[in-house]
Amino acid sequence: MPATKRLIVLISHGVNDRTQSAHQKQTMHLLVTLKVPHELVDGMDPDQKERRNALFQISDIRGNYPQFFFENEDGSIIFYGKWEKVQDLNETRDLPEEILQQYPDMETWDRVFGNLVESFSS
Repeated sequence: MPATKRLIVLISHGVNDRTQSAHQKQTMHLLVTLKVPHELVDGMDPDQKERRNALFQISDIRGNYPQFFFENEDGSIIFYGKWEKVQDLNETRDLPEEILQQYPDMETWDRVFGNLVESFSS
């Protein structure tokens, strides 16, 4: 069984770019509809500034939202990607089983987000 991980989504409620704003809305709709456990970090929230800056440092991308990260049980955080990568994954949700069997290493929605947890038990 793969190790569990947490999804961290970096957004900004103050984003002015229409495309980024639309991607954030699509992200939230997708995560809520599919009941994907996640932590939301608002880059505009002064109380989350330190967390936002740490995530910016990991991704090496500033001011572009949304961004997706995975936190492992050991506390390490890795940058997964931006909206386009998650959008591509979403398109894999309805692939036929035969295709999935032919490509066992292909990233799919279930393979990437299938072992997410809300929090790690102590």
